[in-house]
Formats: sequence, C-alpha cells, structure tokens
Amino acid sequence: MDWSAAQAPLVATRAVHFAATAITVGDVMFRTVIAASAFRPDAAMPAAFRAPTLRVSWLGLGVAVISGAIWLLLQAVSMSGMPLDEAMSADVLSTVINETQFGQVTTLRAGLAVCLAACLVCHRVTVARRLGFAAAVAFAASLAWIGHAGSTAGEAGYLHLAADALHLTATAAWIGGLASLILFLAAAYQSKAVSVTCDVVGRFSIMGMVSVITLLLTGFINAAILVGSLHALVVTDYGQLLLAKLVLVALMLLLALINRLVLTPRLSAFGNGALHWLKRNCAIELALGLAILAIVGLLGTMHPAIHLVN
Repeated sequence: MDWSAAQAPLVATRAVHFAATAITVGDVMFRTVIAASAFRPDAAMPAAFRAPTLRVSWLGLGVAVISGAIWLLLQAVSMSGMPLDEAMSADVLSTVINETQFGQVTTLRAGLAVCLAACLVCHRVTVARRLGFAAAVAFAASLAWIGHAGSTAGEAGYLHLAADALHLTATAAWIGGLASLILFLAAAYQSKAVSVTCDVVGRFSIMGMVSVITLLLTGFINAAILVGSLHALVVTDYGQLLLAKLVLVALMLLLALINRLVLTPRLSAFGNGALHWLKRNCAIELALGLAILAIVGLLGTMHPAIHLVN
C-alpha cells in the first residue's frame, strides 16, 4: 500500500469527519425535504421524531467540528514537517489557515458549521430551516475542495470539483439520511401512523434513487480522472480499494431494492413485520455506508491510480 502506519491518525480523522458530516447533512436534508410535508396531517409523530433527530444533528455537527479541528492540526504537522507540539504554534497554524487551500476551505467550512448551528437553534422558523438546508449542502459539497478534486489542474479540475461536490452531497443524502429514516421508523412503530410512514418511506425511496443516479454518474467521472483505465483499477492499491468500495455500494443497492420492492408495499399492515425488517435492513445499509466512508477516508491519503501506472 502507498500509505504508512504513521498516516493512521489522519485516515481515522478523515473517516470520522466524513461520517459525521454525512449524518449531519443527511439528517437536515431528511427533515427539510422529506419529513416537512409528510408530517403536516399528523400531530403526534413530529414530537416523537424531531427531538431525537435534532440530537443527531447536534451530535454529528459537534463531531464534525472536533474532527475537522484535529484534521487541521494533522495537516499542519504534515505540511510543516514538525512534531505536533511545534506545529501547534500560532505561526505555523496561521500559515496553514491563511496561505493554503486546505486552511482557507477549512475556515469557510467552520463558518458554515456556525451558520448551521444557529439554524438548528432556530429550527422552528421557516427561514432558518431553509438557510440551514443550504448551509448543510454547502458543508458537504465543500469537502471536494480539500480532496483530490481540489488539486486537479486545468479544465478537468472544474469538472472534477463539480462531480465530487455532487458526489459528496448525494452521499450525505443517502447514507446520512438513513440514520434519520431509522429514527423515523422507530417513532412510527410507537405511533402506528401508517399513512405517514408509507408517505415518508416513499419520499425517501425517491430521494435515494436520485442520489444513486447522481453517485453513479459522478463516480464514473471521478474514476475516469483518478484511475484512468481498467488496468489501473485492477493492478494498483488505489484501484483495488475503489473496487472494494464499489462492492459495498452494490450491497447497499441490493438492500435498497429489497426495501423498495418487497418491504415498502407491505407497510400498509404494520402487523406483518415489514416495518421491523425495513428498520433492520436500513441499519445494515447504514453500516455498509459508514464502511464506505472509512474507505473514502483512506483513498484521500493515497496517490490516485492514474499517477501510478504508465
């Protein structure tokens, strides 16, 4: 592999940050896009669902901020070549924050995190919810500028950035949204709100399909730029890790199809166990998604396959 054990803290930090960002953003998108309309005719469900899902947003945002700060420190160590205690000096951190793309994007994302936190405080206000949605999408998409896409030169760089930003947003909508869907299904089981449950699950299926199509298209673009050929996909460590990621995505798609085609039509009768199986499948799907984000955390520290094959 073209990474060393010394990079393990950076890989772990990146993976945690991607996961926390996805869950936070997915949670906000789920409440704004899916739950907002479906909950209007139901009075009991919002209280049972919104309280735990807001806690998830706060927890995810907190973890994202903390892991983002650790990521900045680790980058300062990497860029300066100094030990951690010396790299934490004001001069080094100021240079990284003000004079590197990573530092500037991290500062922007910190501002987006503050904006999102303020919107979560005022979540009952319509304007705050809409602004929070925009801040959440930007918080996820901006990760593209501190990954491989941010260093791609020429006209391909703009295409790569756009594709990666959409890829990250779709990932958050699907993987992050699953956490909110699981919380919703738990609340639905208690309230027995059949019509609302069918409506929400149907809406999430549509968002999931849009996300999958976006992921496939943008993933192809990213792979063409970073891998370049089937040969590089097979013979390089980067390509093999990408293949492992694709296998996990395929497993997620299989579960999503089972949920959509087999379990969702059976939700009209809560007593048949469909809700239990749907919740279980979503939990497995989320676990696979988090594993994918762990792989993404590692891929970002490796040299792209296209640079390793002549």
